[in-house]
Amino acid sequence: MARHRPALLIAALATALAACATAPAQPADTSGKLTASMEGQTAPDGTPIRCRAIEQIGSRFTQKECKSEKAWAEFDTMMAEQAKEQADKLQRVGSGASTSAGQ
Repeated sequence: MARHRPALLIAALATALAACATAPAQPADTSGKLTASMEGQTAPDGTPIRCRAIEQIGSRFTQKECKSEKAWAEFDTMMAEQAKEQADKLQRVGSGASTSAGQ
């Protein structure tokens, strides 16, 4: 049974990361929504605008999300922190080291 734990951990992390990616935060330094037609232009923060395809849970289609490179860096940092928190939480619960197994 212990051999399957890494696979379960990877599946749980992928699910958690996908769930987080469904509602990305808009950069605070823009007054309007950035669109794909703006890709390559300079954002108000001085960095180029880049677009990414974001997977939507429950759909085969992706949604194009555009942000400044600075906003993408903040988004990537936030996603990495949330994925690490979820992995740590899963490991604590799975190892019995958690004080409340229901959380």
